[in-house]
Formats: sequence, structure tokens, C-alpha cells
Amino acid sequence: MKLSKRLQAIYDMVPTGVAADVGSDHGKLIISLFQNGVITKGYAIENKKGPFSRLEKAIQEAGVADNVIPMLSDGISELPSDVDTVIIAGMGGFNIVEILKAHPQKLKNVRTIIVDAHNAIPELRKQVCKMGYIIADEDIVNDAGKYYEIIKFITGECAYLDDPDYEFGPVLRSEKSLTFKAKYKTRIEEIDNLLSKEKLSPERIATLNNEKERIIKVL
Repeated sequence: MKLSKRLQAIYDMVPTGVAADVGSDHGKLIISLFQNGVITKGYAIENKKGPFSRLEKAIQEAGVADNVIPMLSDGISELPSDVDTVIIAGMGGFNIVEILKAHPQKLKNVRTIIVDAHNAIPELRKQVCKMGYIIADEDIVNDAGKYYEIIKFITGECAYLDDPDYEFGPVLRSEKSLTFKAKYKTRIEEIDNLLSKEKLSPERIATLNNEKERIIKVL
């Protein structure tokens, strides 16, 4: 089963054990993880009946129904106790934080959290670190013209992180991959375009210039 660049980046971070994919959608990721022996058991969690029905069908067709369990559930509210890795991808950052904080007792056996957020990524990094996790790995991919940041948290006392770490990612800004540079060079171009063509308030101009300065420093 071929995965998109985004899903492959998540796949590559998953450790051996039992994983739950929250917002599993079509189930490709969790099915691939089991079929290739990365995980011994998986849970595919959806909270809407339509996507859940499609998920059930995909699991049945893949022949993995004994080991990949579909669950119609809200977030991690019914997370089984044998899960040691939680994957939450394709949602907003604040939504991911809300899901994790809603049932903290469900995370007591969870050693790894892997996230892919559409927005609010700096706040996501900050809040998950406050929950007793550290950033173990990060990746950035360009998939069909969109940039995605994948973050792997593991249990541990968070080392000191400063604002640039939260904004750009401690691993990503250290490695400075070609994809990382491309994303932020594109953002600089967007900022320059806005400043040259749009009628902006002084406050908005200052905000954009500050953002541009932060990007230049990290590049």
C-alpha cells in the first residue's frame, strides 16, 4: 500500500508496539504499520459514522480485522490501555491539544505521541511539552504543494526550549533541510508580496516585518 509523503513521514517515526491512529480516515497508515510488522496491534479511531463505515470496510478488505480494531469514538476518550503510541494527524493544532488534554488519564501508558497539525504548531509544541513529553524527532515534507511538519514526542522532562524552538522546531531548525529552507523562503516571498501590494495597518506591517526577521535569523 503506497503512502503519501506526509503519511510516510509519520510512518517512519512510529516505534514498535501498539498504536492508535486518531482521525484515521481511510486507515491506510495504521493498516500499513501492521502489515509491515511495525506494530503488533492497532486501533483506528473515527468520530463520524460516514468515515467510520469506510474505515471498517478498508480494514476488512485488507484482511487485518483481527489486529487493527476500528473504534467509533471521540478522540482518546476510550483509548485502550495497551496503546503506547498515539498518532493524531490532519487536524488543527488547538484541536489536537484539546483532544490530548481532555482525557489525560488515558495517556498514562502512552510513551510516544506523533502529530501532524495544519496550524498553531508553535503552541502545539509548547502544550505537549508541558504535558510531560519531549520533542524526539521532527520532519518536514512537501506533499502535493503543501508543507507538513511531523513532530514526534516521547515521555521525558522537557529540556529548555526558547521561542524559536517552539516556532520553527528544535530539530527542524537545527537540521535546516532543503524542504525547511524552501518553506520559509516561500514565506518570505509571501510577506514581501503582502508588504508591496496590500494596504496594511501599521500594526500588521510591524507583525509581518517581525516574522520576516525571525525567519531570516533561523535560515
